[in-house]
Amino acid sequence: MDVEHEAFSRSLDIVIEHLDIPKSLYKKAADRHRSLGVWLLRPESLLAAYDPDVRPQGSFRFGTVNRPLRDGDEYDLDNVCVLKGLGRSTLTQRQLKELYGREIVGYAKAHDMLKPVTEHNRCWRLQYSDEVKFHLDTLPCVPEEPSGQLRVRSLGVAPELALRAVAITDKRDPNYERISPLWPSSNPRGFAVWFEGRAALGRAPAQFAIRASVEDVPPYEWKTTLQRSIQLLKRHRDVMYSDPEVADMAPISMIITNLAARAYEGETDIGLALRNIVEKMPNFINPERPRVPNPADPAEDYADKWARDPRLEKSFWEWHAAVRADIARLPAAVGDGSVKTRVKSAFRVDLTDGEVRRLTSTGSVTVAAVARTAPVLHIPSAPRPWGR
Repeated sequence: MDVEHEAFSRSLDIVIEHLDIPKSLYKKAADRHRSLGVWLLRPESLLAAYDPDVRPQGSFRFGTVNRPLRDGDEYDLDNVCVLKGLGRSTLTQRQLKELYGREIVGYAKAHDMLKPVTEHNRCWRLQYSDEVKFHLDTLPCVPEEPSGQLRVRSLGVAPELALRAVAITDKRDPNYERISPLWPSSNPRGFAVWFEGRAALGRAPAQFAIRASVEDVPPYEWKTTLQRSIQLLKRHRDVMYSDPEVADMAPISMIITNLAARAYEGETDIGLALRNIVEKMPNFINPERPRVPNPADPAEDYADKWARDPRLEKSFWEWHAAVRADIARLPAAVGDGSVKTRVKSAFRVDLTDGEVRRLTSTGSVTVAAVARTAPVLHIPSAPRPWGR
């Protein structure tokens, strides 16, 4: 590996240090999910009889959360509540959605939340107003029928992922208001397990490699090169679409996460991983629908909005060209003295003079060097409660 590339990788490590959130925030997020699960299981809950099971999803589960771009911006939390004792023949989608909404509104009142609960097409949103600004999108669903699981398996999905498929409610679905076996299908829990398997390919955690046991290491502490690469990609996206006038055109995180995980091949050097991921991401976009399929249910298209609004696909390709160009410029910038400007422009991160010296010093001990010499962390499976 040449000196320029080593400095490039070190610069990415330093940027990630600026983006990382404290572990305490991950634990606080986990507490939010547990608290809601306890609420739904209380004896007087309207849903307790249906055996609700709340699991975290999204970037807090994947370990790809960044600090907000601006002071006051909210952290996004997502979870899935599977009513394990409920099928599609008991309630309509609307009845389940409204029943769930009553419980969510009750939870907000019981916890003195000031902002109103809002309903979205598939989920309900809770907004927290304490010292850390979170909003939580919570998705009610029921287990997918065996026939649905077989459909998913027939598309080439492994049985252990297919069995996590669920049927969800969607206000836009034509069967929303009637008892019907035809509910929209999704598999967020299967995607999460698939993602954790991809992230584990790298097995090069930066700060947590000296643990003797991994049973208590949740995915947010793995910090593999895939997770860190996604942090960088999302940050670049956030900067590029920071203007409220264009924010709605930003590529969604699930498309970036899906494509990056597919493109990742287990590289343990962050510079090499990021370059390869960006180059290979387009290879996993289909020419026809589903354009960006969920690997845990290939009939589900994360880019389904592209067909309804072609500006979204155009925006994705503009962002991809921009991040590719910015990454290509960064190695030379470390040597020619423009690294602070380049990093600021691409990631809106202000490097300190000391950090710049770390980049130009060939003899110093760096985060990257520590990561390369650390023992390999074995991650056999996703630990509870973040896992299955």
